[in-house]
Amino acid sequence: MNQSAPIIVKVVVDRPLNDAFDYSWNSASLNAKPEIGMLVEVPFGRTNLVGLVIEVSSYTQINQTKLKNVLQVAPLIPLDSRLMQLGYFASQYYIHGLGETLISAIPKWWRTSTHWNKPLEQLIAKEKATAQSNSKKKIAQNQLNEEQTHAIQILSNHQAGTFNTYLLNGVTGSGKTAVYLTFIESLLKLDRGAQALIMLPEINLTPQLQRRIQEHFPEENLAILHSGLTEKQRGIAWHQAMTGAARIVLGTRLSIMTPLPKLVAIIVDEENDSSFKQQEGLGYSARDLAIWRAKNERLPIILVSATPSSQTWHAVKEGRYQEIRLTGRVGGFQSPSVELVSPDKSSGSITINSKMISALEDNLHKNRQSLILINRRGMAPVITCLSCGWLSECNNCSSYMVMHRQLGHFKSPMMCCHHCGQAKTIPQRCPLCGDTDLQPLGRGTQKIEDQLQTLFPEAKVLRVDADTARTSKKSDALFGEIHDGSAQIIVGTQMLAKGHDYQNIGLVCVLDADARLYSNDYMAPEHLFAQLVQVAGRAGRFSGEPTQILIETRYPNDPVYQYIKTFDLAGFMENLMLTRQEAGLPPFGYQALVHAEAKQRQEVLAWLNHTKEYLQSIADTQAGITIFDPVPKSIARLGGWERSQLLIESRQRGPLQALLSALDQYLRERSVGRISKISKVRWSIERDPLII
Repeated sequence: MNQSAPIIVKVVVDRPLNDAFDYSWNSASLNAKPEIGMLVEVPFGRTNLVGLVIEVSSYTQINQTKLKNVLQVAPLIPLDSRLMQLGYFASQYYIHGLGETLISAIPKWWRTSTHWNKPLEQLIAKEKATAQSNSKKKIAQNQLNEEQTHAIQILSNHQAGTFNTYLLNGVTGSGKTAVYLTFIESLLKLDRGAQALIMLPEINLTPQLQRRIQEHFPEENLAILHSGLTEKQRGIAWHQAMTGAARIVLGTRLSIMTPLPKLVAIIVDEENDSSFKQQEGLGYSARDLAIWRAKNERLPIILVSATPSSQTWHAVKEGRYQEIRLTGRVGGFQSPSVELVSPDKSSGSITINSKMISALEDNLHKNRQSLILINRRGMAPVITCLSCGWLSECNNCSSYMVMHRQLGHFKSPMMCCHHCGQAKTIPQRCPLCGDTDLQPLGRGTQKIEDQLQTLFPEAKVLRVDADTARTSKKSDALFGEIHDGSAQIIVGTQMLAKGHDYQNIGLVCVLDADARLYSNDYMAPEHLFAQLVQVAGRAGRFSGEPTQILIETRYPNDPVYQYIKTFDLAGFMENLMLTRQEAGLPPFGYQALVHAEAKQRQEVLAWLNHTKEYLQSIADTQAGITIFDPVPKSIARLGGWERSQLLIESRQRGPLQALLSALDQYLRERSVGRISKISKVRWSIERDPLII
């Protein structure tokens, strides 16, 4: 570039826009030469925004005298080209702006330009992102069993600089974590600058695995990345990752967009978990992006699960992924026996199955812990009037307000909508008829906790759900009580079921399992089977004594329950694949949703019908594309907004992508951001939706 020529940079910002904006670069005043991937502050409208440089040139179509100047540069190394490539792919595939995609993945600390002048060394000294372990414990090779050793041998044969996707498919308690940590250890020994990324689906799994990693790698710097950290902590951890100071990064979904200059392997633990899919905004799948990133950077990626997702199972059967199986539990311990029990008829105030009560009593006498799973928090899912049938509906959403014995700082019983967050005191009289006989219907974690405390007054009953584990600190304390054995009966939601190495669980009871099975979600059987395998796996992990899981169901002949009785993963997946293939559902087809919302439902449906007409006019009929009629969402009203959606299905991924790209361009020409100019409908496009 001619030194006398002006320097123009194209910058993207975190706004719902596809455009990049031209700015003038003054190397003298900025004390830096422009580079792609730099984080900069720029004037934007009436405010200043942090943006990302995506191009450097001497040409602009805008009159140079009208160009605004870049104001300052973040004290960071530029994002590397491979991460920029990941951002471009995610932006195109998930139909999102590049600025929204890449900048939103940067910690807020670094997106706040007032922090750029603070000495980073002092910040790190004051508050490190991770506490270093003093443990010198190490998982030695001779502690691994024959299956684990064979698995590590397969992984060790991976040729450096090549891409491969491995499925580490092991029953719960088979030692999958030890396998991938030992593999990572071998890679880090080969290159002292090498880095590894380990991804988990949820925050509450992080502390346990963090301790495990620190015990295995006592000398290595570990960076933790999840939303439970303070912005400063996350900013420091992210900086350690991007500079190579952290050799191991442990994070949740968003960590896939972390810059890692010397990345040599990616691990996706519990790869089947739906939490890897972002539901709002950029609706990306972190697992799928991890596979794309590994392929682009020519790395091995290990997908880890006791119940692989249908997409992963299908890829293995097609030969695209290599499966490594661990069939036995470490120590030779047996999986729990499974028994299906029918719900009891109403027996007054106690709604827990009588067979479960007997099993709980027996388990307490053996000094073993019991785990009670119910996928509903609160006291009861709805309050009703016994006189007129009034139900506690939310006036903002098409859902019911849930009764809570306590809620946040409220000490008296409350009603809360779990969707919009509205909270109200429980009325003393029915709003319709004035009767005072209001009663809770159904049961949630709080109600079960109360009943258990009544049945077993001498036992320590612990509740673990989104209400009691609101913060990482509270979550750590609750799980600490489980691990140290002080809690004898633990009742909670699905957060209890995943990945925890409980020491003394002898009994697992699953209440109202059918509630998750029968719904409009075609993935419900797959999710329920995985959850039952996971929660069953919490029992008997460190004891040779027999353990038991009792599952409450009204439909014992459903395939999910029949296959779970023998933990027959292969049989269940083959049955599932046959059903999906007949229906043309993923992984045998591809889907997308057009989401829309407005204050009036007719405006939303009219807008979606117009969108359908446009799609039909450009769709390739030979590509097997089907465009369905607009329908209200399962929760049609949320926070006062009427919501509907349009489903698009295709036999092939390519034609669907082309259709969605054309639709995005068409809609943006008629919108400001993602709000239509005429009807003010808010809209978005989602690829590979989990919830339809």
